[in-house]
Amino acid sequence: MMDRSVKVILFIFLLAVGFHLLAQQKSNGKAANAEQSPSNSKKALFPTVYLGRSEFKGGAISKAEFDRLLKQGLTSSDSLGNKYKVVDFDFNYIERELFEDSIGNMKVMTEILYEHCKGDTITRNISSGIYDRSKPGDTVYIDQVSVVRYKPGKGNKPIFDSVVLGARGIKCILTK
Repeated sequence: MMDRSVKVILFIFLLAVGFHLLAQQKSNGKAANAEQSPSNSKKALFPTVYLGRSEFKGGAISKAEFDRLLKQGLTSSDSLGNKYKVVDFDFNYIERELFEDSIGNMKVMTEILYEHCKGDTITRNISSGIYDRSKPGDTVYIDQVSVVRYKPGKGNKPIFDSVVLGARGIKCILTK
């Protein structure tokens, strides 16, 4: 008898805690919506990263176009048109190669090159060989991109915000 009453009391207690947490969650959602900008119709999400000074943000790309845009570095903006400066990023180059094993069987294997790059361009270590090494069938991932927002400065010189944000990465598949 006592065991059953303890279970009922415990059930009622857990039910009350659940309703309390649900009420808190709903009130926090309303407060977060009230803190947004006055025109809640437009929202800027993660900034998008582009290869070079283009609108390319991932997918299939010819080797020649990839090489040309990679030399220009990375640019970034959000859906509202705000510009961002790329602070750093991870560059991952996945190269597919045909190898022969010890008994003469041919195997397609991948070799991965990784480098953390400061700024908006690849390091000298990568740029010294990537343009000769890249070929159709290889894949490039540019991820873990950090950006800061441009703010209007004196004259035409922009100043940068001190808040570092994460931006969307790029996946490039090299074609002919």
